[in-house]
Amino acid sequence: MSVHQLLVGAVQKRPNATAVQYQGASATWKQLQQRVAARAEQLKALGLKAGDRVAVLSANVPECLEAHYAVFWAGMVLVPLNTRLSVAEQTYILEHCECAHLLHDERNAGLARQFEQRLPAMSASQLTPLSQWGGKGDPLAQQPQMPFQPCHHDATAAIFYTGGTTGRPKGVELTHIAVLIQAMSAKDNYELDENTVFLHNAPMFHLADFTVSMAATAALGRHSFMPEFSPAGVLDGIENEGVSVVIMVPTMIAGVLQAATGRKQVFTRLKKILYGTAPIQEPLLLQLLTDAPGVGLVQIYGQSEAGGGCTVLFPDRHVLQGPLAGKLKSAGRCIPAFMLRIVDAEGKVAPNGEVGEIQLAGPGIMKSYWKEPVLTAQAIRDGWLSTGDLGMLDDDGFVTISGRLKDMIITGGENVFAGEVESALMFHDAVESAAVIGVPDEKWGESVHAVVCLKPGRTSSPEELIAFCRERIAHYKAPRTVVLREVPLPLSGVGKVRKVDLLTEWKAKQN
Repeated sequence: MSVHQLLVGAVQKRPNATAVQYQGASATWKQLQQRVAARAEQLKALGLKAGDRVAVLSANVPECLEAHYAVFWAGMVLVPLNTRLSVAEQTYILEHCECAHLLHDERNAGLARQFEQRLPAMSASQLTPLSQWGGKGDPLAQQPQMPFQPCHHDATAAIFYTGGTTGRPKGVELTHIAVLIQAMSAKDNYELDENTVFLHNAPMFHLADFTVSMAATAALGRHSFMPEFSPAGVLDGIENEGVSVVIMVPTMIAGVLQAATGRKQVFTRLKKILYGTAPIQEPLLLQLLTDAPGVGLVQIYGQSEAGGGCTVLFPDRHVLQGPLAGKLKSAGRCIPAFMLRIVDAEGKVAPNGEVGEIQLAGPGIMKSYWKEPVLTAQAIRDGWLSTGDLGMLDDDGFVTISGRLKDMIITGGENVFAGEVESALMFHDAVESAAVIGVPDEKWGESVHAVVCLKPGRTSSPEELIAFCRERIAHYKAPRTVVLREVPLPLSGVGKVRKVDLLTEWKAKQN
């Protein structure tokens, strides 16, 4: 089995149903497959062969989806390129994966041309604008079409590079069977069906969008596109395009809720909000429950190395009262395709209620880190993937995420989880965003240091914020120092806070 069979199945079951919609135009599943097969033939005509790595650098447009499927159709390996990374990081990825060809959209044409200068092995003949694959009026269906190339289920389908918050990006190698398992699991767990209209509002280079994209195809649903995220655009998509499912990180949710002032009735048309990839603070989640009461909320926990989502907190658990309440702070239960356990510092399974490292196993986890056998061996032992995330299981099998293992601060012999401190800070009315790190301390080993951005027009002080935290969490967990930052927190290409940069800034100020 291979990934392109999702598209084949959609054509067999609903050939004339709408598959994609964008800016007033649409295409059926049959038309989409014809375009994909024609594009795959064009890749072959360029001299590319099965197994070659083909990178895609594109905004969220239909041609990007076609490119993904064309690479799979031709038996090649997809490498989605993060458009938010620096040129140096993107160059490293292209070189590291031994990219044979780059497909790019028009808005990234200038960036693509820079790779010719930076990579001696990459010439203009190895760069193809997606626009040259045929725009409006180009009868791709009449061009030669490649028969799909069967792939072994254990063959590599895609390489997703991690955000690289602590160092060089690592290439997560996913097999065809891993992608298919995630797609089918997501379809069932998120209850997607032929009436689903999925909005690509999250970056299509990100595994979160990719997984739901494949699931939407498996469900015979419809794809809608947003080239650049905007909160108002999401609301417009729901109201005007019939969008029923979106996937968002917490910062997106906050923006949409703010934009929905005076438009909250739009949420009555939305079926589901899938959220995750970063911890959601409790005040924001409570606001979401209040402002969009009829929307099914689905929290997803996972990571690139696990092939996507591994635990789910279903809509029926997003309640504050009743017999199903009490699990809102958890990330739900492990889905059937995976196994999850918590281990202590010695690698032994921890009892319920005890915090330890989350490990995952199952056919959906990564095959390896591309060209990194040592790192792969460190990450996967006896079939169990060490996630680097801290969490604990309760007696009902619900997992609560405590933070990253590397984010745990040991101060005076006590363990402090940065996420817990950040959550306490976010309850303060003046706080827009916060990040907590451990900094060297001669007396305590490490001390808790917070970097806080205030909301526009609001005021506070380090002393007030420290006192505020001490009212909510133990004194030893509260920040010893707080810096009020006037510019946004530094983010990685996938929107996660680069805490290594914050530590570097702190160290620079000590000299």
